[in-house]
Amino acid sequence: MAVHMVKVAYEGAVTRALKNAEAGLTNGGAVVYEIRGVPANLTIDDVIEAVKKSGGAPKHTDHEVEWTDLVG
Repeated sequence: MAVHMVKVAYEGAVTRALKNAEAGLTNGGAVVYEIRGVPANLTIDDVIEAVKKSGGAPKHTDHEVEWTDLVG
């Protein structure tokens, strides 16, 4: 299982977060989500698509999201 960091900008753009990013709000109005439990065969692009399908605001606790909650 892998962990991926995804940034959702205030206008809705979803991208890979920087390696040193921490989950939570950024100074620029974006939100960084830590997606946990991602199956090893999935890439960051798969995770970004799943976040987009969730409307860019996945259900979370302290900006930490379980993969099964994201896609389930």
